[in-house]
Amino acid sequence: MTSIVQLFAVGAVVIGAAAGAVGVMNKDIADFAVPEGPWQRGSALDGQVFSTIDRIVGSDESLRDQLHFVDGRFQSTMCQEYCDFGWSEYRTKQIEGSLHFTVTTRCPDAPHTVVWYGTVDGAAIRFDGTWTTRRWYWTHQIQFSGQGSTEAPVDPVLDS
Repeated sequence: MTSIVQLFAVGAVVIGAAAGAVGVMNKDIADFAVPEGPWQRGSALDGQVFSTIDRIVGSDESLRDQLHFVDGRFQSTMCQEYCDFGWSEYRTKQIEGSLHFTVTTRCPDAPHTVVWYGTVDGAAIRFDGTWTTRRWYWTHQIQFSGQGSTEAPVDPVLDS
């Protein structure tokens, strides 16, 4: 083969291998699967602020947060501090006397999406969710769960 043909052959192999690697690296991960149902625009939680202890699934990490519900919108203090997520519309539904809520928040400056799904019973809140970061070359997801109330929760690890 002439040098030019060999150069093109090597270039084609390198480009093909790189494209294959990027295809493998960028496997998408679905956001948290929120159950179907008769979701309604949020208002039932308006005016409430929940102090929560959040746990990263698969680790011992605990974090404090405050979840705010105002005028049909939701904001996590931690998400706001991290990436200026702002306010997002929340939705609710009633199932057997429990108020369920969901909200999807997005960072305006980075490819972060956080999906929340939880229940509120009186002053108590429980939730699960995912924080997903999608870039063209990889997708990373953190699963979390948390609980709290309209009163500050006590955590033996964080409060020691």
